[in-house]
Amino acid sequence: MRVLVLAGGSSPEREVSLDSGECVAAAIRSMSHEVDMLDPATTPILAINPGRWDIVFPVVHGTGGEDGLLQSELAAVGIPYVGSSRTASELTFDKIRTNQLAGENGFRVPDSVVVHSWPTLSEQQATVESLNAFEAGGVVTKPPRQGSSIGISIVRKLSELRFALDLAFRYENRCLVERYIAGREVTVPVIDGVAFPAIEICPSAEWYDYTAKYVDDRTRYVVSPPNMPDTLAQTAVDVCLLCGVEGIARVDFRVDTAGCCWLLEINTVPGMTSHSLVPKSAAATGLSLGELCEMAMLNQLSRTAL
Repeated sequence: MRVLVLAGGSSPEREVSLDSGECVAAAIRSMSHEVDMLDPATTPILAINPGRWDIVFPVVHGTGGEDGLLQSELAAVGIPYVGSSRTASELTFDKIRTNQLAGENGFRVPDSVVVHSWPTLSEQQATVESLNAFEAGGVVTKPPRQGSSIGISIVRKLSELRFALDLAFRYENRCLVERYIAGREVTVPVIDGVAFPAIEICPSAEWYDYTAKYVDDRTRYVVSPPNMPDTLAQTAVDVCLLCGVEGIARVDFRVDTAGCCWLLEINTVPGMTSHSLVPKSAAATGLSLGELCEMAMLNQLSRTAL
């Protein structure tokens, strides 16, 4: 096949995306396919020649890559691509919308409130205090439309809230504030509706932040961890189905001490670097990254031919 790998973009996740792109391109070449790379930040998608490639493999993370914009442009050009539709990408990139839809359909999501940047600090604090979460472990503050743990903080005391909100507001004028769920951090890759082995994430620091994801070699990953809920894999598949997610995705959870699965987020363009989780999970099934990418491309081309 003639494959175009898209990587880079202009979001705060640009460097991770470039790394993912290099890994994916090398993996696809190892399967004897022809590969070109393109950075949407420098070459407009709407200007590409759709007849030059059989399929596009996007690994543009964050804003402009996972939020439906790129998917809309690829659909307009008329070239098949691996991954979710514009509608599914828009939905899952927004953690507020995803939580609302999942919660309405019976999935466990942490209790949350949305804090805006314009009220006074005392008003923001009052909104967060309505969760009654500080005596039970605190809250997690998140820009609702970012990835790679960018802008996220764990807040144990109300006095720490202002700094956490200021950090989140660097990226957006809204902040999703969730009740902190104590427990094990677990992710489940889902490739075209099939759950791959779960991975438990054991960072050396308090939580799985940007450094733990991409820099710290002390972070441990346990593939197919013991004592996971029997429903974990099916829950990941079901929430992807609910949201219309296709291609290669990753669903992140917290599993609490009672064995309950709490949905944290859905990643429709997950990382593909040497530290990334989807390649580790695929390897546990005997699939190389090249074989995984080839499978996803063939699945997409089969759907396109229908």
